[in-house]
Amino acid sequence: MLSELVPVAAHVHDHSGEYIGELLVWTEKGATLAALEFAWITDAMPSSLPPADQVLLTVR
Repeated sequence: MLSELVPVAAHVHDHSGEYIGELLVWTEKGATLAALEFAWITDAMPSSLPPADQVLLTVR
């Protein structure tokens, strides 16, 4: 199984606009979703994924 990181930047911001982490999207051979990772930079571990309106997507 070969996993690849999808070439997008998915930066997560809180409601005040402060950067709090990013989502990493991994696929198997570029097709099937293999993993979704929330890399946060806050002190407290999040209990859920961020809502879509807090994610800013850009192509790398």
